[in-house]
Parts: sequence; C-alpha cells; structure tokens
Amino acid sequence: MVAVLIVSPPPQDPELVRLLVAAVDELNARYPEDPTAHGLDPRARFLLADVEGEAAGCVALVPYAPGVGEIKRMFVAPGHRGRGIATQLLATLEDRARAQEIRTLLLETGVRQPESVALYEKLGFRAVEAYGPHAGNPLSLCYAKAL
Repeated sequence: MVAVLIVSPPPQDPELVRLLVAAVDELNARYPEDPTAHGLDPRARFLLADVEGEAAGCVALVPYAPGVGEIKRMFVAPGHRGRGIATQLLATLEDRARAQEIRTLLLETGVRQPESVALYEKLGFRAVEAYGPHAGNPLSLCYAKAL
C-alpha cells in the first residue's frame, strides 16, 4: 500500500469536486442507459485521499436511517488504482461511522463494476436485496456490512 493522507474536505473543495465529476463521468460511460446525476445529498460527509499532494480518491458517508449509513461516490482516480487507496478510504470511513454510532453500512454498485464488487466482498460486505431507489434496477448490486 502507498502512503495516503486521508482528510475531510468541505464539499466545495476543488480537488474533491474534480474527483466527483470524474466518478460520475466514469459511471455514465459504463451505464449510458441509466445516467447518474452530478448532485449528491447535502448531508454527505467526504473523505479525500491525498497521495504526495495529489487528490487520488474519495468517498462519502450519508445518513440513511438511524444507525445506518450509506457509502456514496467511492472513487479512485485511474492512475492511482491498485495501490490500496480504496481500502484505506473505506477503513477510515468505517472508523468515522462507528464514532457516529452507525452500526450498518449500505452501498450500491453496479453489474459493470467487477473491481468494485471484488473490493467490497474482500472487505466483508455481503450482497443484500436492492434497497430504496435501487430496488428493481437490474444494473444495481447492493451490499451491507455490520460494523
């Protein structure tokens, strides 16, 4: 794994915004028939992975229900993939979630993201029935993890 500094930027941080735009653009390239909007829940709290002064990845935690949080916008820039950054981001997110008395994490990924599925399963997430806006979407895969 590479040395990563994980910080909590404000949502308007330019480097975070750059990563979020890249994340949505990648999703829309993979799923042109089911476009993702650039907006995000204003309650989202972000983490940003900094590698040698460069924003390399991001993730957000959004409250879903009492004791439940949802992971959103997990993204590592292509040039930084395969270096353990996503694992470090998710470990920090889990620590923050526990500190907020969140006991379950949910997330949605897609059928065309096998690298994401492999990461989440390796980190102990288990497949669950599609929830909320993802229910009935054949492109969605949903996961949960008890903390």
